[in-house]
Amino acid sequence: MAAETQIGRTGARLATILPMVVLLWGVNIVWLRRDTRPPVWDMALHQTYALNYLPHTSGAAPAPLTSRSGNYPPFVHLVIALCYFVFHPGPHIAVLANIPATVLLLWSVYLLGEDLAGFEAARWACLLTTLTPYLMWFSRETILDYWQAAWVAAGLVALRKAEDFQSHARSLLFGLICALGMLSKWFFAGFLLFPFALVCIRSRIWKDHGRLRHMADALLLAGALAGIWYLPNLGHLARYFFENAQIGALEGEPRVLSFQSLIYYLRLLEGYQLFGILFLLLALSSAFVWKRRLLRDSAFLLAAVCGGWALMTLLRTKDPRFTMPLLGPLAIVSGAWLGSFDKIWWKRALKIGLVVLLCFQAYAANFGVRWIPKEVVLAQGYRGSVSWNWNLYLQDYFQLLGSPRREDWKLDEILAKVKEDARRSGARLTLALTADLPLFNSENLQLMARLRGFPLHIEHLRTVHDGIKAFDDYDYIVMTEREQGMGWTTTNSRALNQIIVDHPETFRVIGLYLLPDGNGARLYSVHHHPESVARKRADDPKGAREVRGSDSPVGFLSPGQEFFLKPEWVL
Repeated sequence: MAAETQIGRTGARLATILPMVVLLWGVNIVWLRRDTRPPVWDMALHQTYALNYLPHTSGAAPAPLTSRSGNYPPFVHLVIALCYFVFHPGPHIAVLANIPATVLLLWSVYLLGEDLAGFEAARWACLLTTLTPYLMWFSRETILDYWQAAWVAAGLVALRKAEDFQSHARSLLFGLICALGMLSKWFFAGFLLFPFALVCIRSRIWKDHGRLRHMADALLLAGALAGIWYLPNLGHLARYFFENAQIGALEGEPRVLSFQSLIYYLRLLEGYQLFGILFLLLALSSAFVWKRRLLRDSAFLLAAVCGGWALMTLLRTKDPRFTMPLLGPLAIVSGAWLGSFDKIWWKRALKIGLVVLLCFQAYAANFGVRWIPKEVVLAQGYRGSVSWNWNLYLQDYFQLLGSPRREDWKLDEILAKVKEDARRSGARLTLALTADLPLFNSENLQLMARLRGFPLHIEHLRTVHDGIKAFDDYDYIVMTEREQGMGWTTTNSRALNQIIVDHPETFRVIGLYLLPDGNGARLYSVHHHPESVARKRADDPKGAREVRGSDSPVGFLSPGQEFFLKPEWVL
């Protein structure tokens, strides 16, 4: 009888979860078929790391397994590599690695919602998680945070199922999930720390040797498995976290413990993750759920949400992605209130209207609706390197995520031109970009080169202190004429571009390209002539330093030198 009941529950769960997975990935597949843009910075980087785990695609001698994913834990890259292996390497194939993450996320949200608030709350929590605009956007992007969101939700479920570590088998399952979460992203531990501590304190686990042993076994399992990657990488991880904190300062993020820092993720939750409707629903639900005590263990959910939120706030580097794991648990609060509605006609009508409105919002965020504004800003927010506002809704995420576009960013043409020129001239296969645009950068150009089996070494050139000597390691250079990219990563781009323009005997144009945003890109071959370079530097000792203070819109090019208004020049 118990087995039949369990089978029935599993069937009910699958009947809720699978249609939502099919719905979400049906939308994603339609979207991917309509979009031709390359992946942006981090997405391209993670797809490139995944290639390191496949034979004959590394582009160099294979690196040790523990260093093939750079500064990042390897789990997500291994899943992407598996998709590459089963199908073929490519940006749209890499996205398929998120399908099991979607299943795990919705399954975990359902189980946690059912445990805390019942069947109806679990169903609503799954639906709201599926229709959350931010999660829909990133479900088709190869970032680590989407898988981390799934593992955090699964970790919370496993922690509950372990029953204060009375069950040894379920305790070990919790340890295994913790290991996989840590191997997805380092932040995982921060989201489980407070609920884990709450369970230990409430049960006074130190007084029960059996449960204490089960907990120790779980932590040892997690540490042993995660340690396979973390222990060999501790040294450079420490340096990476220090550098990352400095990046937060360069991006203009608010100082830790300042007022703007304290409300940072609240503003991002409303303006970029949930939007106004879901945020208002969450606010109302929180009040009613608290008043009516609709959650069986509100302290556990509060510890998970507020604990993770507080730890992310204490980091100087901030991003909406970092609190993505909180969106599933927060949906349980709204689901608990909606699930408690009486079967009165106007409440049914209200729920139907809410679903219709959220579906329309999801369509606008994924495919765009021309007859409504692209965004509605309720209030201006904090301004760092970008502006984070309080928004009623958005139809795109900084014009990077949103409706699909058929755009050619000329990456393949540039690679083909370099390959042809290098074959003819015998030049080294080394290329530098001075720009760092979201869709035109060293990461996605390197990914395209690797996918095409072209052993080209590509870097984003940032330093200008040595003048023209900064280009000594490269035989090809790509620069853009107008926009250079994020200010904190392209501080010296205009000065570097000025050096290129001022030394035509060294930098010779071999390709001109008009980019979809109206920007112009130039591909140069570098002819290293030491005597000529030395003479030029002697004639112009100030070098590029003078142009850094230029107030012209282009900085390093006069109007007669630009080509982007003359498409007939484009090769």
